[in-house]
Amino acid sequence: MKKLLTISLILLMILGGCSVKSADEYYKETESKGTKTVTLTVNCDTAVKYQKGGERVRGDILTDYEVSIGEGDTVFDALKKACKKKQIQFEYQGSGDSLYIRGIDYLYEFECGDLSGWEYCVNGKFPDKGCNSVTLSDGDVVKWLYTCDLGADIGNKYKVK
Repeated sequence: MKKLLTISLILLMILGGCSVKSADEYYKETESKGTKTVTLTVNCDTAVKYQKGGERVRGDILTDYEVSIGEGDTVFDALKKACKKKQIQFEYQGSGDSLYIRGIDYLYEFECGDLSGWEYCVNGKFPDKGCNSVTLSDGDVVKWLYTCDLGADIGNKYKVK
């Protein structure tokens, strides 16, 4: 009996400490405001052209959206905040330096061929680092662009090292 009571108490503490939120509650949570802002754009014009007559008729997912950032925030942090605020689905895998964006707004890697997926640039330059490794500064312009040709169709010429 004592064992059953102990197990019940442990389960009650575990379940009592959990909080489940609805989608509306999650999206309405306020992010802590940073003192800096960056401008974020998410675009998939290349996928619209590639899919000709597919479900997507517009490439603009998010245009010139201002995101508040804090000290040390990365390209990934800005994307995460913007997607949460604007209720845009996105999916990633990995962590740290190897974090990789698999899909944004239900458009995933490889949907437009073997060389397709999401790439980003900061102030017009495509970093050769993962999005969780590039720290942003006040006034930076971040663009997430969908490529169907390993970056060649969005201005990022892939270079083999």
